[in-house]
Amino acid sequence: MPPTGVLILSMMALAAEPKVLDAAPFLDAKLAGCGIQRAIDSLPADGGIVQLPEGRFVLERYLFLKSGTTLRGKGAKTVLSIGKPETRRSVTEDVKKGGTEVPIEGGLAGLEPGMIVYAWRFRVPSWLGYIKHYRVREVKGGTVVLARGLDCDLLKKNRAQISWGLTTALAQPAKKGEKTIRVEHPRLFRPGYALVLSGAGDLWNHHFNVVASIEGDALALERPLGVSADAGAIVHHTYCMITADGQKNIGVEDLVVEGWPIEQRSVFGRFYFSGIHTVRSSDITIRNVEVRHWQADGISIQAGKNCRVEDCTAVGNRGHGFHSGTNFDNGEWVRLKALRNGGDGFYYCWYDVNVNLRHCVLSENDGHGIGGLGNPGDRRCIMEHNTIERNGRAGICINGGKVSGSIIRGNAIRDNSRGKGGEWPGIAVFASAEDARAYTIERNVVESTLEEPTQWTGIEERHGKPPRREVQRNGKKVIETRIADENVIRNNQLAGHRTADIVLVGPATVCQGNGAAKVVKKPAAKGN
Repeated sequence: MPPTGVLILSMMALAAEPKVLDAAPFLDAKLAGCGIQRAIDSLPADGGIVQLPEGRFVLERYLFLKSGTTLRGKGAKTVLSIGKPETRRSVTEDVKKGGTEVPIEGGLAGLEPGMIVYAWRFRVPSWLGYIKHYRVREVKGGTVVLARGLDCDLLKKNRAQISWGLTTALAQPAKKGEKTIRVEHPRLFRPGYALVLSGAGDLWNHHFNVVASIEGDALALERPLGVSADAGAIVHHTYCMITADGQKNIGVEDLVVEGWPIEQRSVFGRFYFSGIHTVRSSDITIRNVEVRHWQADGISIQAGKNCRVEDCTAVGNRGHGFHSGTNFDNGEWVRLKALRNGGDGFYYCWYDVNVNLRHCVLSENDGHGIGGLGNPGDRRCIMEHNTIERNGRAGICINGGKVSGSIIRGNAIRDNSRGKGGEWPGIAVFASAEDARAYTIERNVVESTLEEPTQWTGIEERHGKPPRREVQRNGKKVIETRIADENVIRNNQLAGHRTADIVLVGPATVCQGNGAAKVVKKPAAKGN
């Protein structure tokens, strides 16, 4: 028998280990959540690990992680896949702006007067503002008759489309705190389906919930509404795949989150529809997860503190690959791959403090490799040892920061501005929204290597236009500055740029030790 002290320590170690729950007995493909949420909810109050088996699980609802819970798969062989897409049909004839009769190909099964449809100006729009919703007044033959005129042309050459099947509207007003809503087309839902309702009262004025039961046009919900909304407000069947709100010590590990192919993606592209999306939560670990082809961002962490996201991949998502959101403190994002996303590879939102990005590959995204840095309130962030190349816009885009204290160090930044040659530098220190000051940019390799170059400038400071402007603030007129200055640009290697390696506008910016870099100094803003 071991000594008493050893026995006590062994018992303490066992007690500290989280409970591991095999999810297999809970799984049921007939349920909207495949039984996974049942497994999560069965954990004790202090949480544990829900272990998923290999397999593809098609979900029609989000999975909500409660405090102390980790959802773990078996790596690439555990796939959580989004559910049914909406029905989409191409126009068969051009319909001009203001028109109401839209001929479309294929059948109109499931479409009826009063339903809501979306008109897609392009099959794969670069901007979701091109997509508008309309009421159906009549369905006749192969033609949809809309209750109001189109806001834009729908042209065959653009592969314009009409879609429906995931959206209805409130049949009567809904009030915050209620657990039942009435909708115009309840047959679009099933018990267990997720929904989102837009209205006043909750964060970003939207609210996620799950249908518990349906009687007539009444949808009984799992939890009280967090918003109030008028009759006619839009109700969508859409969701994040994994989410948490106000939780602590949560994790996602070793699995794949998969959305629809690009031709089937719905209109729900805002960040709060991301593949993995946490809000007001802390002590988050996301490890060895791939999010691909999702309708919004890949992984979005909003309003919280203490996260570690490591060895994750975001590929082919409509929005940003990774999104460190508003009011987040202390984040470590390590060894990530953000590839071919529709937004930025990594996006810094407002008031990120001590959010660091290290040893990542950010490549071929339509936006910036790293975007949003600085405005407003981002402070003391570190970006180091990343490879940032062939993105549509800048390699790294700073848009403000006032007295930032952020460090950009040891990165390889090359051949960006792929969307339009010469439009964006490798590192943009742009005071487009507020002052861009106190950045340290050191020991980076910033280069243009293509035979037909796209990244014409390496590192560029730029004032806002205008650098000073009069604005109203708290009922008073004040002068707001947008000045790029007081930065440190040192010991970088720059080569191959058509316009310049470094462009400076700040008279107090320190630029030294950058080898044979071609430096262009522009006049400082008046009164700088």
